[in-house]
Amino acid sequence: MRAGILICGCFASTLALAETTPPPTFVASIGAISPAQRDKMIGVSWKEGCPVAPEDLAAIRLRYIGFDNAVHDGVLVVHQRLAKEIVAIFGELFDAGFQIERMQPYEDFAIAQYAAANDTAGFYCRPAQDDPGEFSWHAYGLAVDLNAKTNPFHDPKEGWWPAGSNGDRNRVAPGLITADSKVVEIFMRHGWAWGGIEKNPDFMHFAKVTVGDASNPLDRPVWAETLINAPK
Repeated sequence: MRAGILICGCFASTLALAETTPPPTFVASIGAISPAQRDKMIGVSWKEGCPVAPEDLAAIRLRYIGFDNAVHDGVLVVHQRLAKEIVAIFGELFDAGFQIERMQPYEDFAIAQYAAANDTAGFYCRPAQDDPGEFSWHAYGLAVDLNAKTNPFHDPKEGWWPAGSNGDRNRVAPGLITADSKVVEIFMRHGWAWGGIEKNPDFMHFAKVTVGDASNPLDRPVWAETLINAPK
């Protein structure tokens, strides 16, 4: 009898704990690029001649849900003008349960190796894929790549990049992005375009839309607040 009472008591305590344990919450903080991070960026994600200075960027520390369904802390670097917007977007992604394998700054990897690691990254200074004479939106801190190997870019000459990635959007995989994904709806609602609809799709890529005549997207007068054709 005593053994039975003891077992029932433990079971009741376990139920009570499960009922009172709150679900994980999204947490984020915005900071400047530290001197140590700046030193690490030089020659890897940033160099002289890039269209923004490290002082123009923000390092956002935020929580995300990993491929293991556990909560992790990551760092995303973007232009400081978009920092609060990025926090709002990734808060919605967290609440939607979107999974991210890793989130580390570009300079944490060997040059161009972030994608092979399936990283989610923002700023890194490089030419545009379709026009080497222009800078990529990443070079301005206006773009984010999500789960870069799960959501590859199709190079018309080399095929899917990074090497070993799979562009099939009909498969089931954590963190995979399709046209009807919640992640696309969230980004577009905040005025970001998705690269997955291009002739050579870039499934990982989201870029802030700015409108105007200036060649530098940071100097354009209109920054999209939302895109009205966002999928439901």
